[in-house]
Amino acid sequence: MPCAYRQLFGFDCPFCGAQRSLQLLLQGRLRESLLLFPALLPLGATMLLIRHPRLLRIMLWVDVAILLGSWLIRLIWN
Repeated sequence: MPCAYRQLFGFDCPFCGAQRSLQLLLQGRLRESLLLFPALLPLGATMLLIRHPRLLRIMLWVDVAILLGSWLIRLIWN
């Protein structure tokens, strides 16, 4: 299914590549997964490991920074 964001605006959304990255991670191809979507592991760690509210809040800001940073790099690089 094509990305509606990409069709509407003409460039990748912040989450483009997340599904393919998850698929690569499940296949054990960690390096390729991280190169495709670097925010996948911090996002997964936030959902699975963080139970303390203060740590959760900090980790969510870290996730946002990684997500936006990797998205901006992809926009500039392509």
